[in-house]
Amino acid sequence: MRVLLLYPEFPSTFWSLHGALELLGRKVLLPPLGLITVAALLPQQWELRLVDTNIRPVRAEDWAWAELVMVSAMLVQRQHLAQLIHRAKKQQLPVAVGGPFATSTPDAPELKDADYRILDEGEITIPLISPTWRAKAARSNGSTISPGPK
Repeated sequence: MRVLLLYPEFPSTFWSLHGALELLGRKVLLPPLGLITVAALLPQQWELRLVDTNIRPVRAEDWAWAELVMVSAMLVQRQHLAQLIHRAKKQQLPVAVGGPFATSTPDAPELKDADYRILDEGEITIPLISPTWRAKAARSNGSTISPGPK
């Protein structure tokens, strides 16, 4: 299974400290630690690719490579999250969404097209849902998984 882990952009505001980051020679304030944790919880034989869109955009080859897209976002990232979900669905990829935004507002309109909503802490939920993804991958001979009910 090839999983594309995406971290949405933070909008440029006073609170995002973009000016201070430029002075320090940095691109981001908050690294995608939640997605890194999720990566550690996924089966070791799966191939993973992490794209922090605050550093670089998702490339066409990233979308073509992926079999499953996982996105984690905070409330302030919701607009770009919705764009990433839309783009993944245009690529006919199943999408799993988690993080503080999905957990706190699981019925938000930005999440309506997500195939999976991973609510609560990833350390709790990923081990519960990972066998489902493994079974779907095995049934499809290791190619793409077909999304289940929302």
